[in-house]
Amino acid sequence: MTAYSPLAAVIDAAERAGKLNLRLADIHAALPDTSLAALKQALYRQQQRGRLVKLSRGSEHWLIVPLQHAAAGAPPIEAWLDRYMSKTLGIPYYVTLLSAAEAYGASPYGVMVTQVMVPERRRSITAGRHEVVFYTRARVADMPTRWHETAQGRFKIGTPELTALELVERMAAVGGMARVREVLRALGPSCTTEGLVQALDALQEVPTAQRVGALLLLEGHGSLASQVSEWLRNKPLRLISVEPGQVSDISHVVDALFKVRLNAGDRSANI
Repeated sequence: MTAYSPLAAVIDAAERAGKLNLRLADIHAALPDTSLAALKQALYRQQQRGRLVKLSRGSEHWLIVPLQHAAAGAPPIEAWLDRYMSKTLGIPYYVTLLSAAEAYGASPYGVMVTQVMVPERRRSITAGRHEVVFYTRARVADMPTRWHETAQGRFKIGTPELTALELVERMAAVGGMARVREVLRALGPSCTTEGLVQALDALQEVPTAQRVGALLLLEGHGSLASQVSEWLRNKPLRLISVEPGQVSDISHVVDALFKVRLNAGDRSANI
């Protein structure tokens, strides 16, 4: 029979206290008579047994894997993402794009990864079956966010309005125009005109605002589209395609209010 190790006792006590996030310094403080080299070997053995999972190289941030999450290889992301980003890494973040839309119940597709916005490029990380992919934006801390709360924990998430803008801004990264329109259609009821102005002010991306305004109108969210139009008032607009990089052809129609070339078959009140 394998002896019950001091590290196993620390892990079990932390789990009983509801603490699934462990950092090397905290573990070492709980086992001061254990050398750092021996402790790292013990941590590796616990990882091999599936009791712990390490989040990223160099972070020395470990997750306890409760029995009910053993099949997934890690606890759910809301149990650890905020502590990892805010405490271990010390960088601002928020969940974005399709992952945010899914949290708002507006994504008809199962998202296989969690998409997170950060200030600088980072490698993706994997914890069990969970993968976190990072996207970059300047002034992450200035973007409008809220807490997404679950029974397992919470993490920061972009507001519905910011999510709508970023989905349009980065449509190539989330599956293209058809997917973005489907998500916008479902996300619209979660958006408010006040929240939309806040997101537009934070982002300050006129071409993105033009595209969002035209698409919101096409999806039947007229009051939100009107708010975008008001925000664009007195701002210099140039004629753009609804999809970035799209080549214009004679089949395109133009939304005169937002100065956006739409695809053939799209119609709005401004055409």
